[in-house]
Amino acid sequence: MNYRSRAIVLKNMDYQETDKLVTIFTEQEGKIRAIAKGIKKPGSTLRACIQPFCHSLLYLRPGRNLELVTQGRLKDFYGNLREDINGTLQAMYLMELLDKSLMDRVAMKSLFNTTVEVLEYLDLHGLNPLAIRYFELKLLIYLGYQPVLVQCVRCGQTVTNNREFDLAEGGMICATCSQNYTSRWVMSLSGETLALLRLLMQRNLIAIDRVKASPTALRQLEWFTEKYMEYHLERRFVVKKTIRSMKTLLTGDG
Repeated sequence: MNYRSRAIVLKNMDYQETDKLVTIFTEQEGKIRAIAKGIKKPGSTLRACIQPFCHSLLYLRPGRNLELVTQGRLKDFYGNLREDINGTLQAMYLMELLDKSLMDRVAMKSLFNTTVEVLEYLDLHGLNPLAIRYFELKLLIYLGYQPVLVQCVRCGQTVTNNREFDLAEGGMICATCSQNYTSRWVMSLSGETLALLRLLMQRNLIAIDRVKASPTALRQLEWFTEKYMEYHLERRFVVKKTIRSMKTLLTGDG
């Protein structure tokens, strides 16, 4: 039976002479792959709807292995993000995160709404590294990998006097357990970084507008989320490496 769903386009690629194969994150069905027929023909009404990180309302026909996109209506193109190479790369990074971490056909409506929320925020307010970290943490939470930031993951006691985090265990370690337990996956977090983590996990996206974070804390926060995702999702992200390489070329910073 044909159906329609809001969708975020994760990526597309050429498929036969005039078609494209698209990977989309739909509100109803989760991540699916579909064929957009005739998309490369002049005057195709679907062309704008299946561009990467577009928000579209798509009409789909189920197939044996792939859906067929029959119609579409563009809801948001996020034009401000596309005018800046950094904005485009950050949006593509979010799409890569979704593509590499989501299972096929598992509906995740809350994550879908968060994705739309973050793309709208970046398009309206400009790039804010905390918005990217917010998305990464929400993705981890929805996938079942929420970092434990209050209790010790070893003994369950409230952590008050230590700022060590074990990537493998997924949470903070108290001072006592830290003395009796060693792991190569333990990292030390600054008080500011830990406060940012707790804020991003507990508050909504608009709250970050009032946050003033130091460059050092922002770098450590990015490093933490990157390593945490790599460990638990068992993935490395190509766009992330591209962003870092461009930053190094433009500013000389690593």
